[in-house]
Amino acid sequence: MIDKDGAVLYVGKAKDLKKRVGSYFRRSAKLTIRISKMISKVVDVNYICTDSELEAMMLELNLIKDLRPKYNILLKDDKNFCYIKITTGEDFPGVYITRKIEKDGSKYYGPKTSMSKVKHTLEVLKDFFKFRDCDLGIKALDNGVEVYRKTIKYPCLQYHINACVGPCTGTCKKEDYAVLVEGVMRFLDGDSDWIVDMLKKKIESAVKDRKFEEAAKIRDKITAMNDILERQKISNVLDTNQDVVGLYVGLGKVFVNLFIIRNGKLIDSENFILDAKEASDDDIGEILSGFLKNYYSECESMPNSVLVPFEMEDKSELEDWLGVKIVAPKRGEKSDLVEMSCKNAEHFCKKMTVKWESENKFDPKEVLGEMAEALKINGKIKRIEGYDISHMNGEFTVGSMAVMENGEPKNGDYRSFNIKSLKDKKIDDYASLIEVLSRRLKYLYAPSVSRVIARKGLKKDEKVVKKMLDREGLNSVNMVMRDFVVVESGKKIVGCGRLIRFGNRDVISSLFVDKKMRGTGLGHLILHALVKRSKAKRIYIGCHPKNAGFYEKFGFRLIREVPSFVKELDSNCTISCNVLAYFVYEKKVDKSFSVRPDLVLIDGGRGQLSSVAKVWGAFNSKIPLISLDKSGKKVFVFDGEIKETDIKADSNVFYLLMRVIDEAHRFANGLREKQHINFLTK
Repeated sequence: MIDKDGAVLYVGKAKDLKKRVGSYFRRSAKLTIRISKMISKVVDVNYICTDSELEAMMLELNLIKDLRPKYNILLKDDKNFCYIKITTGEDFPGVYITRKIEKDGSKYYGPKTSMSKVKHTLEVLKDFFKFRDCDLGIKALDNGVEVYRKTIKYPCLQYHINACVGPCTGTCKKEDYAVLVEGVMRFLDGDSDWIVDMLKKKIESAVKDRKFEEAAKIRDKITAMNDILERQKISNVLDTNQDVVGLYVGLGKVFVNLFIIRNGKLIDSENFILDAKEASDDDIGEILSGFLKNYYSECESMPNSVLVPFEMEDKSELEDWLGVKIVAPKRGEKSDLVEMSCKNAEHFCKKMTVKWESENKFDPKEVLGEMAEALKINGKIKRIEGYDISHMNGEFTVGSMAVMENGEPKNGDYRSFNIKSLKDKKIDDYASLIEVLSRRLKYLYAPSVSRVIARKGLKKDEKVVKKMLDREGLNSVNMVMRDFVVVESGKKIVGCGRLIRFGNRDVISSLFVDKKMRGTGLGHLILHALVKRSKAKRIYIGCHPKNAGFYEKFGFRLIREVPSFVKELDSNCTISCNVLAYFVYEKKVDKSFSVRPDLVLIDGGRGQLSSVAKVWGAFNSKIPLISLDKSGKKVFVFDGEIKETDIKADSNVFYLLMRVIDEAHRFANGLREKQHINFLTK
């Protein structure tokens, strides 16, 4: 498909070209956004007929690689692939890193996306096997060797520092060198346990012979080898050779994770970025097919099977071409592997977000200005707080607050929340976010209840308040109205509370809310007013055990040793009641909570934002509130109602918001893992 300038927009194949091409241009056609934009630019269509589907697939792949059309699925970094090459056709094979595959009989491992990782692997292997990586030609003779292609002086420095066995000197036999190269290939094929076992035996022998320096060197080799083998986290899950593919669409790109499993072990993990202009979840089938074609056309070490996240339309064609089985598992170990690969693809997306942000080297002040403009915020954005919830199958639920100030993380201001309100419900992100944001905002506001006024008690209120307290069986002894806070709805008193002073400590007593007004936040409004009036370091309150959670949400803590004056001053404190204390000095020292953010960002979509919006209403908060949905592509804003913004997923504003959420996510996961470890080690 060709545009007005003659540029190729798209290359595709089909058994029936007329039917396929016609389907793009029908009015009733259900096209993805990406394909719709492409079709709007097409002015001409060219075609080539082939003799078979396999030939069509090969031609399609070659044209895509050559022309690199804008709307095809392209491997972004395929020009930078590297391979490990072993020249098996020589008497003394060399081991090299190369970017090009040649038909020379050599053994190739790859493609690999990380040159640094490949270099590190070969450095460690060379310390074990001491293979050559020079370009000398070395031929074995009956009485020595013949060296040709004499491009360097030999034996070179590597021989003298014992980093190469030096086959060029003739001191190493062809058969002995072949054993070294076979060891390298066994390791790259995934068979590595024997190396560590061999080294452990050597270290035991050295220690037995009291050769401690030699044992220490072998120990360091084991450490280096384990560093490489650390990536082999899956062992004996499946006794087979297979690849596992996971996908994630985000930031206007497609991120792919590939697990390489050989002999039942995960020996490597590669990450790829696909150029798929305007790609969305609707294009995922074509995206996966395009990746498999691109990658396996360059791959030299083919698996027996490839695990993918879903069934593919052109599965049989791909299987015939690749010569491998393509499986979309629904359950079991294979399904778990695919899910893990998809999660790794998502993590790769988040990692690249931070990298691109740093590479762009944008001016944080400029981006924050663009953010304020995009969100229609009056004034400057300096402090952004991001919130996330993390749990382990409903256990160890925690909330996190990450803080960005002037575009940079302010780690000292990060805060954590142990979730207290779930009780029987194990998993409820909405309720958890409501609790976290309620606890956060109470440091900035007193909760507001519509049409309710909180004020100091007056002498004229005494009869009404006393009658109310007596009716409820609450403390009405020695009433001094200036110690009370009363709340009115209209002209009717619907709640009250009393602060009784005792030296440098205070007791809250006679807390009452009209039954019709309970559950509206009125109780916390009264508590906030009483705490604000207190000058004590500790404030005490007695309550029935079933009501303790209400006070704990506000910040009170259950205490075991109850001061005697508490029971003297509050007749509600019976033997069976709980006594809680509010430690004012703890609340005043938290500088992070005392700072008002310019923007609050939560991890979630419309549902999460709608839930948290209720908290904003309860506190009458004017702080701008937005959310970043789980797909990593949309930003929603609460402005009286939930609206989707037009912030683009590839903009610097979006990258900065994503970074805030990534920090909140990382911090929350760390807290949850710490709780789990503490639980296991108790």
